[in-house]
Amino acid sequence: MVRTEPRRVTAQIDGILVCAEYSELTGQLCLRQDGALVREWFPPHSWIAIASVAGARHWGTRPTDDDLRALLYNEMTLLRAPHADTVRK
Repeated sequence: MVRTEPRRVTAQIDGILVCAEYSELTGQLCLRQDGALVREWFPPHSWIAIASVAGARHWGTRPTDDDLRALLYNEMTLLRAPHADTVRK
Protein backbone atom coordinates (compact mmCIF):
# COMPACT_ATOMS: atom_id res chain seq x y z
CA MET A 1 0.00 0.00 0.00
CA VAL A 2 1.27 3.44 -0.94
CA ARG A 3 1.57 5.96 1.89
CA THR A 4 -0.49 9.10 1.35
CA GLU A 5 1.45 11.19 3.89
CA PRO A 6 5.13 11.89 3.23
CA ARG A 7 7.61 9.84 5.23
CA ARG A 8 9.47 12.32 7.41
CA VAL A 9 12.69 11.87 9.37
CA THR A 10 14.23 14.60 11.51
CA ALA A 11 17.70 14.69 13.07
CA GLN A 12 19.90 17.12 14.97
CA ILE A 13 23.29 17.22 13.22
CA ASP A 14 26.01 19.52 14.56
CA GLY A 15 23.37 21.63 16.30
CA ILE A 16 21.29 22.03 13.13
CA LEU A 17 17.79 20.60 12.79
CA VAL A 18 17.51 18.77 9.45
CA CYS A 19 14.59 16.91 7.95
CA ALA A 20 14.11 14.59 4.98
CA GLU A 21 10.62 14.16 3.52
CA TYR A 22 9.72 11.61 0.85
CA SER A 23 6.35 11.23 -0.88
CA GLU A 24 5.60 7.75 -2.23
CA LEU A 25 2.77 9.28 -4.29
CA THR A 26 4.97 11.68 -6.27
CA GLY A 27 8.52 10.47 -5.59
CA GLN A 28 9.47 13.97 -4.41
CA LEU A 29 12.30 14.11 -1.88
CA CYS A 30 12.99 17.27 0.13
CA LEU A 31 15.82 18.09 2.49
CA ARG A 32 15.18 20.94 4.93
CA GLN A 33 17.57 22.69 7.29
CA ASP A 34 15.98 24.58 10.18
CA GLY A 35 12.73 24.52 8.18
CA ALA A 36 14.20 26.01 4.99
CA LEU A 37 14.29 23.96 1.81
CA VAL A 38 17.91 23.06 1.01
CA ARG A 39 17.54 20.39 -1.67
CA GLU A 40 14.65 18.98 -3.68
CA TRP A 41 14.65 16.01 -6.03
CA PHE A 42 12.04 14.42 -8.27
CA PRO A 43 12.10 10.96 -9.90
CA PRO A 44 14.34 9.47 -11.06
CA HIS A 45 16.84 11.67 -9.19
CA SER A 46 15.10 11.19 -5.83
CA TRP A 47 15.21 7.41 -6.25
CA ILE A 48 18.89 7.52 -7.19
CA ALA A 49 19.72 9.74 -4.18
CA ILE A 50 18.02 7.29 -1.83
CA ALA A 51 19.43 4.17 -3.51
CA SER A 52 22.95 5.65 -3.35
CA VAL A 53 22.88 5.57 0.46
CA ALA A 54 20.49 2.66 1.00
CA GLY A 55 21.74 0.20 -1.59
CA ALA A 56 19.35 -1.46 -3.99
CA ARG A 57 16.63 -2.09 -1.39
CA HIS A 58 13.35 -0.97 -2.95
CA TRP A 59 15.40 0.81 -5.64
CA GLY A 60 14.88 4.06 -3.74
CA THR A 61 11.12 4.12 -4.29
CA ARG A 62 10.07 3.04 -0.77
CA PRO A 63 12.71 4.23 1.69
CA THR A 64 12.67 3.32 5.35
CA ASP A 65 13.33 5.79 8.15
CA ASP A 66 16.89 4.42 8.31
CA ASP A 67 17.35 5.06 4.58
CA LEU A 68 16.22 8.68 4.94
CA ARG A 69 18.39 9.14 8.03
CA ALA A 70 21.41 7.88 6.06
CA LEU A 71 20.53 10.37 3.30
CA LEU A 72 20.40 13.21 5.84
CA TYR A 73 23.85 12.42 7.24
CA ASN A 74 25.30 11.97 3.75
CA GLU A 75 23.91 15.25 2.43
CA MET A 76 24.94 17.22 5.51
CA THR A 77 28.48 15.87 5.08
CA LEU A 78 28.47 17.01 1.44
CA LEU A 79 27.10 20.46 2.35
CA ARG A 80 29.84 20.91 4.96
CA ALA A 81 32.67 19.85 2.65
CA PRO A 82 35.32 22.56 2.08
CA HIS A 83 34.53 22.68 -1.64
CA ALA A 84 30.74 22.92 -1.13
CA ASP A 85 30.66 26.71 -1.47
CA THR A 86 32.52 26.68 -4.76
CA VAL A 87 30.38 23.87 -6.18
CA ARG A 88 27.06 25.53 -5.27
CA LYS A 89 27.97 28.92 -6.82
